[in-house]
Amino acid sequence: MNLSDLYGRSPVVVQNAMATGYGLRERARRYHGSFRHLVDELNVRQWADPDELRADQLARLRRQLTWCAAEVPHYRDQFRELGFDPRDLADVAGLEALPVLDKEVVRTDPERFVADRDRGHLIAQTTGGTTGTPLRYWATLDAVRANYATYEARSRRWAGTRFGDRTASLHGQPIVPAADQDGPFWRRNLAFNQLYLSVYHLNDRTLPAYIDALAAFDPRVVVGYMSAVHRLATHLLETGDVGRVSPSTVMVSSETLTAAARHDIETAFGCRVFNGYSLGELVAYVSECPHGSLHVSTEYGVLELVETEVGSEIVATGLINRGMPLVRYRTSDLAVASDRPCSCGRGLPVLSELQGRADDVVRTPEGSVVGPAPMSLAFQRVQRLRRAQVLQDAPEAITVLLEPAPGFDADDQAFLDQELRKRLGSTLAITYERVEALPRTSGGKERLIVSSIGRDRPTA
Repeated sequence: MNLSDLYGRSPVVVQNAMATGYGLRERARRYHGSFRHLVDELNVRQWADPDELRADQLARLRRQLTWCAAEVPHYRDQFRELGFDPRDLADVAGLEALPVLDKEVVRTDPERFVADRDRGHLIAQTTGGTTGTPLRYWATLDAVRANYATYEARSRRWAGTRFGDRTASLHGQPIVPAADQDGPFWRRNLAFNQLYLSVYHLNDRTLPAYIDALAAFDPRVVVGYMSAVHRLATHLLETGDVGRVSPSTVMVSSETLTAAARHDIETAFGCRVFNGYSLGELVAYVSECPHGSLHVSTEYGVLELVETEVGSEIVATGLINRGMPLVRYRTSDLAVASDRPCSCGRGLPVLSELQGRADDVVRTPEGSVVGPAPMSLAFQRVQRLRRAQVLQDAPEAITVLLEPAPGFDADDQAFLDQELRKRLGSTLAITYERVEALPRTSGGKERLIVSSIGRDRPTA
């Protein structure tokens, strides 16, 4: 019997102890050694001027690519074939000499992306991303600590909290067996001062128990997937329980934070929401500062925006992980750059918007392609709709799954149909189906659009 099976068969009190044991191991792995020094460095460097940050990033990029050329089989062969010498890199734009790296290439042969040196000391990780399709990757201990130092310095501290504060977390770990429909739907990790709540058991029947548990725990900070936090918020708003759960801050990530969702969460919890973006593959880090700007952490990775037919896709080169470095890695996420500095005074680059996924779009019979950002606007205007998901398996039709709020009626659906027609035209067949809860990926995330037809690639 493996550890996962043992956990699933254990009583809740033992599961809490196992969660705390896991927390003790991870606390040493993430927060010891160089962690505090890295946090201090990041706190100082955030105030550097843009020219200094660009020079620092270029130096880090050269070192990372030189390591790739010497130690990583895929890049050693690729650089030799292209005649690419990292030492000749004059600026980060020189990365365009290298091809974009698709996730499927990494998944097919991950060993070719692992550095030859010190393989036995790497830490195995798995990321499912928004699609839920797992990708096996490896990280050095230094990379793990750099990742959590960035989270501490550029997310927690900006949001007014820090590691050790009472934290309610809603992420994708299956900490409650799927068959358990009686609860409790959360576990305690005392090593992190954390109440970890399952995102897989959120529904109308269980939500009152979730709110009771949160009110009793009285978290200083609520963190998690945007959709899960938003589900709690809409329940508080619908039941008139605003104020029962009153953290000092809320931090969301992994899914697109729309203006409507931000308003719901901030109203329900009575505090500020901070947005963030990163990937398990350790290639890019974006976080919201107290002035509301989305800053790119230049020490963490090089973030390029490559134009596609549905918007600007993030292509990222990681700078912190030498165990399995990824260069010009397709993220399938869309963003919009900003050339305006933030009034906070930080020199870090700014994105004006994180728009969502690029690889799932709606295609119409006329050949139009509509991405997640404009699609989300159609649903935001429907007041009594909690959330929705668009499914497309053929270019002539879509199915729209609706998770309605109380009072949702035929007029609401007709209004939604009008909003979708404005964006998708009149010839696309649209079928509506009401569900109690939208399906999630294997990683516990929600997707606005799920399409099985053609996927696009960046042009650079």
